[in-house]
Amino acid sequence: MSSTAPAPVVGSNRLAVPLFVAAEGFSLFGNAAIGIVLPWLVLQRTGEVSVAGLVAAAAGVPAVLAALLGGQLVDRVGQRRMAVLADVGSATAVAALAVVDLVAGLTVGWFVVLGIAGALFDVPGMTARETMMGRVAATGGVALDTLASVRQAVFGLAFLTGPALAGLLLAVLDPVDVVWLTAGCSAAAALCTLALPLVGRATPAEGDDVGGLATVAGSPVLRALLLISFGSAVVVAPVVALLLPAHFAALDSPGLLGLTMSAFAVGSVLGAVGYAVTARRSRRLAYVVGVGLQTLGLALVAVLEGFWVVAAGTAVLGVGSGMLSPIFLVAFTELVPEHVRGRVLGLFNALALVASPLGIGLAALLLTRVPLGTAAVVVVACWSVVALFSLTSRAMRTVVAPRDPTPAPTDPTPQEAAGADDQPAR
Repeated sequence: MSSTAPAPVVGSNRLAVPLFVAAEGFSLFGNAAIGIVLPWLVLQRTGEVSVAGLVAAAAGVPAVLAALLGGQLVDRVGQRRMAVLADVGSATAVAALAVVDLVAGLTVGWFVVLGIAGALFDVPGMTARETMMGRVAATGGVALDTLASVRQAVFGLAFLTGPALAGLLLAVLDPVDVVWLTAGCSAAAALCTLALPLVGRATPAEGDDVGGLATVAGSPVLRALLLISFGSAVVVAPVVALLLPAHFAALDSPGLLGLTMSAFAVGSVLGAVGYAVTARRSRRLAYVVGVGLQTLGLALVAVLEGFWVVAAGTAVLGVGSGMLSPIFLVAFTELVPEHVRGRVLGLFNALALVASPLGIGLAALLLTRVPLGTAAVVVVACWSVVALFSLTSRAMRTVVAPRDPTPAPTDPTPQEAAGADDQPAR
């Protein structure tokens, strides 16, 4: 596959990057907050812990289907339009919780239906904004590596502050009032995206109807990225969802579990900053350091000894993750033709949604047969296989290879200068 990196800097609209970052921040913050607010509201209205689990499980399968269908819609409806529609849909689904509670009273059925509705919009919205990154970088006159690192930092901050602030608000406000605030976050994200200036159009080649799976199958680089991202999710998910909770439950210290998860979020933000600094010198260096830090972090977590070593390992794991995630987004933007980028990212996001529960399920099965410490060693061994492939894959060398000097800027067309809206793919 030939490189299809976006055109070099064609503008310097100062609003492009701040509006994009604001849209990402509002959307990610709202998603992180509703992850705390919704279970709390379910417990308050039903008094059943099992119902909260049912709502979360019911949204799982539709989210995978939404990722696949959303990727198709991004390419056909348009990146900006799909991002706005998804955020409006998410805001409506969340606000409907408050409306139904006021008018008829929330029941188990309503929680399931509205939980599924929210899941149908969240992933397509994320996919749509990810596909816009190349055009945002070109519009704002910033390097793609820089924009990717800023987005990763916002991601870490949202999931650090979102649950914490939601918890504080739940302590002083009625849960329904907090629901309105989270709905407002999605609405604000839609407004920011609507106002976002963008150069260029995502116009397909005539008669092109290639799907995401065919695009990935035809590219050694994308196949390698798929294996690494899927393997990473399978390995890391059980560490966060099973091993750490089990370790701190044995210590009877749930508060320390919260601090440990905060350490991961802080590490992710620091990793994003580290990538921005390191990638200016060498993307390969950032990649190798990121893989090395993830390996070191998992090894420290696997010790499962007290708080400080495990928390340090979680923080190091977060730094490594924060350095690697931007590389994947940059690779997608540079290597995947824009008119199929939604389908490819939709496929990757769908598989990530499958990988996490798969890893958790396998780890849970393993824990029925071996002690917690042995399971942690097995997880590190599995990650070592992923890390070895990451560092030795010939295809990945293409992703992190030194880049040619950026060509001289080109003048935008009148259509580009006006920030034309997306054209639907045919």
